[in-house]
Amino acid sequence: MPTMFRYLLIMLLLPLCLPAVAAETPPQEDGPLLNAGFLDGHPDMMYRQWGVNALHRGEVDSAMENFRLSARYADKPAQGYLAEMYWFGVERPADRVMAFAWMDVAAERGYPLFVELRDQYWAALPLEQQDAARAQARQLAAEYGDAVAKPRIAAVLTRGLRAMTGSRTGSMSNNVDIVYNDGGMERTIKADRMYDKKYWDPDLYQKWQDATWMKIRRGTVEVGKPAMSIPAATDKP
Repeated sequence: MPTMFRYLLIMLLLPLCLPAVAAETPPQEDGPLLNAGFLDGHPDMMYRQWGVNALHRGEVDSAMENFRLSARYADKPAQGYLAEMYWFGVERPADRVMAFAWMDVAAERGYPLFVELRDQYWAALPLEQQDAARAQARQLAAEYGDAVAKPRIAAVLTRGLRAMTGSRTGSMSNNVDIVYNDGGMERTIKADRMYDKKYWDPDLYQKWQDATWMKIRRGTVEVGKPAMSIPAATDKP
């Protein structure tokens, strides 16, 4: 895998492990939440996690397919992964036009990391490719941009909360337990942990993501050898 792609791979994972970014354990690293089925109601994070897992196994085609699925649910990090994979030609010829287009979509909320990379891509594009890159970016935005992708994730979040909580929605407390199976053993998790509103209300969910990604810039973190492992979200690919 090219050195610069490894750099962004680490950078994109930083918000999942830096206490300066998030004081609490993020859902992707919270074992009980994952085992209780949290990601089933969050396809943006679920498919991105599967994509990262596939990358770690060296399964590039599977990684790209899962990142595309995640991208349909407005996941900007997944769109950034796709851009980098096209830019550096990970196990395939580089496609700078497609790379810029994906990073342009990833940057539409103004997250600094993706804006910086988009601008870098644009500056490196030959003049004769710029019209094609703009056209490809418009095409991707029509399917993966926030105008169409945010309603998809909003519908899933709302539907998932209703399906899992039923009439108890809005009345969760520390006294309500959720029972789940973990390797043949019954375990419990507090309902207010699973159904924290910031993970389910579409507007709060967006603000929670913004609070993380607005803080991440390419030049503000010294990146060394990765020291964390990626937890498997499920036994699926």
